[in-house]
Amino acid sequence: MEHNWKPVIEKLKTSRKVLLTTHVNPDGDGLSSEIAMYYCLRKMDIEVEIINDSALPDEYSFLDPENIIRQYDREKDRGRLNQFDLIFTLDIGGVARLGKLGEDLALLNISTICIDHHPENHISCSYKIVDEKSPATACLIYELMKQMNPEVIDTKIAEALYVGLMTDTGSFRFENTTAKAMEIAAELIRLGAKPADIFSNVYENYTRQRMKLLGVVLQKIQYEFEGKLAWFKVLGSDIQEAGATLDEVGGFTDFVRSIKGVEVSIMFLEVRKNRVRVNFRSQGKVIVNEIARKFGGGGHFFAAGISLNDTLEDAVDKVLPEVRNAVRKLSL
Repeated sequence: MEHNWKPVIEKLKTSRKVLLTTHVNPDGDGLSSEIAMYYCLRKMDIEVEIINDSALPDEYSFLDPENIIRQYDREKDRGRLNQFDLIFTLDIGGVARLGKLGEDLALLNISTICIDHHPENHISCSYKIVDEKSPATACLIYELMKQMNPEVIDTKIAEALYVGLMTDTGSFRFENTTAKAMEIAAELIRLGAKPADIFSNVYENYTRQRMKLLGVVLQKIQYEFEGKLAWFKVLGSDIQEAGATLDEVGGFTDFVRSIKGVEVSIMFLEVRKNRVRVNFRSQGKVIVNEIARKFGGGGHFFAAGISLNDTLEDAVDKVLPEVRNAVRKLSL
């Protein structure tokens, strides 16, 4: 798909101070997109900040040695949001995914540009580029930079963009691993990205506490429909007893999906009392973002999530029947 980047580029030329942000519980694609844009805009002598509602996950800390990513502090930051004259929301399909930062930005009249690849993007903004066929938002950022000035893509930016492309394609094994994705990956490697080092930083740097928690989770998996559906709960007490953190459950749902015969995997994560995060993964026969949307969530066709103000048991009782109905149809 050809995209019209001219309005984005023109807006950047007249911007004084830009805010970059991505969704709550950020992944490699959202983080890499904003980091790459940050260094690009700095090269254009544009003042820029990255502020996210959630903290930076530890596995991506190698991308931010200069601590350019800040977590939103409503008490300290809300009063200064009106200093920005342009906002970039990256890798976000719905405003609820912006968290408290999104709630406060919605009260202000600031030009907003959304760059995203989620299906059914519902964000209302000044201008947006949404391409659900793009392997990653990072690919769209790469395209934007090539339109503006290809020379800005140095090793640091190439490394960030490669992270987004690698993680959102499942290390180049998901169905969104297109020829275009591989072409961009090859170009980023030529520009200095080191695949082995990046893969090791993201996927081979887990703590013992995380692995202990994973061991607990694997013993609690519930299988239904002859193993086509696999679901599990992660209690706050499980995390505490393992000495792990909430961020360290990332990837658990994907891991369970990789079990032979599993078509859909679900994680019910107890974030705190009466707050549950639900992650869905599908092998491709069940469109899980349709289920997520029924509960105010969203995501990709085969990788989606929701957050519920419920107890863990209530969340299971509410969501699981919908998934069972979808998986049951596979046998009809």
